Amino acid sequence: MQYQVLGTLVGNTGDSHKLTMVMKNSFSVRRGEFVRIMHKERIDEQSVAVLGRVTGIHRSNMLYNAGFGEGVTELELMPGANVTGENIFAQLELVGYRDPVSRQIKIPRRPLDPGARVETVDYQFLCDFYEFNEHVSLHLGNLVGYERGENTVPVFLDVNKMVTEHLAVLAMTGSGKSYTVGRIIERLVALNNGSVVVFDPHGEYGKALAKGKLHFSDEIEQVEDLRDQKTLPQIKNMIERLQEVGAGIQVYTPQHESFRHKYAGKNHCLALQFDRFEMDDVAEILPGLTEPQQRVLDVAIRYWRHADRQEPRDINRLRYFLGDGLEEIKGWDDLSDAEAKALNGRSAAVASMKLSRVLNEAQSFYSATMAEPTDIYQMVGRPGNKKGRLAVVDLQGLSDTAKQVVCGLLSSEILRAASSKTDPLRPCFLIYEEGHSFAPAGGKAVSHRIIKKIAGEGRKFGVGFGIVSQRPSKLDADVTSQCNTLITMRLKNPDDQRFIAKASDMVSKADLDELPNLSTGEALVCGRSIPAPLLVKVGVKALVHGGESPDVLKVWDCFNE
Repeated sequence: MQYQVLGTLVGNTGDSHKLTMVMKNSFSVRRGEFVRIMHKERIDEQSVAVLGRVTGIHRSNMLYNAGFGEGVTELELMPGANVTGENIFAQLELVGYRDPVSRQIKIPRRPLDPGARVETVDYQFLCDFYEFNEHVSLHLGNLVGYERGENTVPVFLDVNKMVTEHLAVLAMTGSGKSYTVGRIIERLVALNNGSVVVFDPHGEYGKALAKGKLHFSDEIEQVEDLRDQKTLPQIKNMIERLQEVGAGIQVYTPQHESFRHKYAGKNHCLALQFDRFEMDDVAEILPGLTEPQQRVLDVAIRYWRHADRQEPRDINRLRYFLGDGLEEIKGWDDLSDAEAKALNGRSAAVASMKLSRVLNEAQSFYSATMAEPTDIYQMVGRPGNKKGRLAVVDLQGLSDTAKQVVCGLLSSEILRAASSKTDPLRPCFLIYEEGHSFAPAGGKAVSHRIIKKIAGEGRKFGVGFGIVSQRPSKLDADVTSQCNTLITMRLKNPDDQRFIAKASDMVSKADLDELPNLSTGEALVCGRSIPAPLLVKVGVKALVHGGESPDVLKVWDCFNE
């Protein structure tokens, strides 16, 4: 191909994040587009094409100088006269060049040549530069500026690196973050046969199985992207087939009649085993326990495990031991003197009251009236079970504490089962929607400790997570720093932008400056699952998603019919 010259490099070329190009004319390039510059790194090497991205454009004209004031309105040019005195500069940031030997993307270590020609790039050049293995990657969308027509450049994420090395999706409300996560997880399940568990505080993802039936988007029939035209029907077909064999989308909910109505009885009621909580977590679940109250609760749980040796254990039995059954504990031979002194009736009553409050709020714990407790292996699957599944944990309507209790216990159970030497789980991907509620800065959440543990240890056992939030600055920095793939959509809050810059070294200043200007559905993607930072227009998803705002005018008009 004959590459078109767009302009010339001028000024200092030693800063790869801030190069200046004099443009040939105002139509040469637009912000966000890609360009290439030929460069020789060593005198005895061949020239290579260095890819750059336009991060800003400055245009001024001396005839229309702001200092002229009102006189500008009277300025007219003679017919056929050329506009003179125009200055058009573009700021460039280098993406790098692909090393001919190692195939790695590198930033030049020798400054580019001042006066070097800045040229166009074509579809083939970008596809060769961002080479992906489609067999182990997930098609997120297309490159912004190259998202339609014959020059469409697809963008893929490496599935292994995204899942095992954790993901963060950060954006303000209405930017499309949950929609983006929806596209990712339905492809992991349908095309990669994966296991995904979504902690869904607002019941958005459960809309795909409303009234117990699968719901697919109308956009499947209208999509323009050629790849999506092929894969979206495949996703629809695969999810339907998985559903027929008891996999696919399965919704888990608290034990409340409203959820049975929402899913026409096709939901699975959670029946979690409270006794599997580690003792360190109990104090977090029941905040405000005094030391005497915590001691009596510890003794009661230990006796409960002793007296009811066969699992599953009924949570109501623990309530009993904190009340009328306290005298039974006092007669236990295995009590130490210190434990015997701790069995104070008043402390036990307060601990029982706080425990009952949490249990009633969560409505998710096992009791003897249920057939069986929730089976983590059925939810996620074993390595030999090759059926992809999406487990949606619908927590809509629960208090923040109850949501955290359910999230913390399920996450803990999944990590415990995944780390089993004799009966491990399938590798799985956990999604924490509204992540600032589950892993907040400051750590005041029941689920916070286990999410930090998964961030540090989950990779060894095949447990990865994606954390989704509209307020990044309220997230725990230790958790986000472990996320090696970052998808950032529109963000205008300066605190959130500063947090992203501090939490990740993958985002440049030019990238941060771009975030407030992104359109809905556009995302800056960077990290280990992608060769270099890219602006992506996220593609269409197959399943219906409930995160969209209602059309209030349409709803109001219904009452006037």
